[in-house]
Amino acid sequence: MWRPRPSELRRTAASKVSFEDGQEGWVVRETAAFMEACAAEGQPFFAHVSLPKPHECYTPAQEFWDLYDPSTLTLPPNTEYDMTGKAPHLRAAAKEWRESDWPLFEPRTFEAARLRKLQGYLGNVSHVDHAVGELMVALDRLGLAESTIVIYSSDHGDYACEHDSMEKAPGICSDAITRVPMLWRWPGQFAAGHEASELVEAVDMVNTVCALVGLEAMQTADGKDISHLLRGEAGEVRRIAVTEFAWSKSVRQGRWRYVHYPREMFADEYPDGFGELYDLDADPWEMTNLFFEPQHAARVAQMRQELTDWLITTTRPTTILPAVPDDGGEQTIQRFGNAVNADGNFNPDYIRRARFRNYL
Repeated sequence: MWRPRPSELRRTAASKVSFEDGQEGWVVRETAAFMEACAAEGQPFFAHVSLPKPHECYTPAQEFWDLYDPSTLTLPPNTEYDMTGKAPHLRAAAKEWRESDWPLFEPRTFEAARLRKLQGYLGNVSHVDHAVGELMVALDRLGLAESTIVIYSSDHGDYACEHDSMEKAPGICSDAITRVPMLWRWPGQFAAGHEASELVEAVDMVNTVCALVGLEAMQTADGKDISHLLRGEAGEVRRIAVTEFAWSKSVRQGRWRYVHYPREMFADEYPDGFGELYDLDADPWEMTNLFFEPQHAARVAQMRQELTDWLITTTRPTTILPAVPDDGGEQTIQRFGNAVNADGNFNPDYIRRARFRNYL
């Protein structure tokens, strides 16, 4: 049985540590010092700035905690609703959060505790906003703002009390977790304010950066070049976007999101199998699972086929970017008459046009 992690959630409160003395303040100072040293030497740089918040624990510095009054906060609409048809492990998690004795501060009710969690989460977001702002100030001070690509993203989303869950598990069944921010900034190079509706994945960042700075794409890395979207242009990057977990896969295609589970995942509750399908235009808060509705059976089958095709065409030639050139190069070797990557793998697009497909 899954249990909440009260040791972390119970500590939701203003931190006794100031922003300057906390992790984010230290990260900002070290990054600024690194950029300043590179600027002094006239050296280009790459900085991966890992800011722990807004991940739990939800303990922002006092000034960010005080920005939010829990009595004035609005909960998302997908709280306290009939979760019939939702994933069994999500229903179980919600039940545990509602009924277990995890609140620490008075009043020790679930209703008060979830608002306190939301206050801490939003405070964490503002805490990180301040950290990013300090980094941008440092770029301006060093005269680097116009020549530096800034990317803001995350490894996953979070439950801001959606589905009465207080933290990300079990998350792949929710768009709140599988959808992440991806903001790009490069003054004079990117289309300011442009919002792209095309599907992209986090793995697209690496080779997009390579393309933007004039480096050869990493042929043994996943990801596609999305530079055209950053310039404000349109154009499909992927038919589907996939989020993977050990025993489930989430597929996004247009307005639809499908979640596939092996039959063994919920064998007791659903011996014939369970899945999830949501129309995010009509149901953005994912409160109605359409998977079992007869009128949506064709959509389920189509998206299951999309996932099957994706697994087949990406799993065997893992982590390989678009087709290697036939004349080879520093990143390629000859194998059975084909130019392939040094590790012997190659991209599915190359398989489609390879001259000798008998010995792939």
